[in-house]
Amino acid sequence: MCCVRKKRGFTLIELLVVIAIIAILAAILFPVFAAARENARKAGCISNLKQLATATRMYVDDNGNKMMPGTTNGWENNHLWWLKVDPYLKSLVKSPNDDRLQGVYVCPSAPRLPPSLQNLARCYGYNAYYLGGPPSSNTVLDPPGNQTTFVVAEGQIESPATTVMYMEVWRYDAQAKAAWKNGHGTAFAVPPSQSTVCKPDYVWPPGRHRGLTNVAFVDGHIQSFKCAEPETSAAGAYYGLMERGGTGTPYDRDPWFRTWGKKP
Repeated sequence: MCCVRKKRGFTLIELLVVIAIIAILAAILFPVFAAARENARKAGCISNLKQLATATRMYVDDNGNKMMPGTTNGWENNHLWWLKVDPYLKSLVKSPNDDRLQGVYVCPSAPRLPPSLQNLARCYGYNAYYLGGPPSSNTVLDPPGNQTTFVVAEGQIESPATTVMYMEVWRYDAQAKAAWKNGHGTAFAVPPSQSTVCKPDYVWPPGRHRGLTNVAFVDGHIQSFKCAEPETSAAGAYYGLMERGGTGTPYDRDPWFRTWGKKP
């Protein structure tokens, strides 16, 4: 008589071993995938800043080698800096009431804002306080040669490679969070000496790229900086890119933002 062999299924222990192996592999691979995704987003952010820096370079060439004003009328949206560079980028969505920022103006890692607040998706702030057209003054801070000026000439910038042009910024204050739960962007890179605004719980580098913030310098190169985390204590936060400088330090104030003087 033939021997009939019964089909044997997996035992409970074997199934548990397979599940455990899958869980281990997932624990190993998921962080790798997340890191790869963030690296791609960081590369997209760097590309955005490079395009903004190139467009600003073209504006400077077309306007008598004068730096671009951050604004020509305070915080009025139709007077802010992106209207100066967008003719070279064609990335704004024009609106009768307000311009919507998209594409090159928005970091891929930034929180998504609803369409009604898209004009506040201001991921990159311009160094208007030192380069030109600050939002609340008719002159830049510490103008070269102590000559009162609304915008500086390119030739007056002593060290373009260590002078911020654009940087990632975000607002974390209560007013911004009342508009949207994650806060929103701002038009200007506020220098550290403006300590009533430039602080971790107000306007600050977001560090979205695994703790790093991307910066475009006047010479066109892009660099990533480790800054203090947003929404933390201001004590000890002002180092590196956010070094205040000034009395008691080796540098003049706002060394990474100013156009002349002692810098890192």
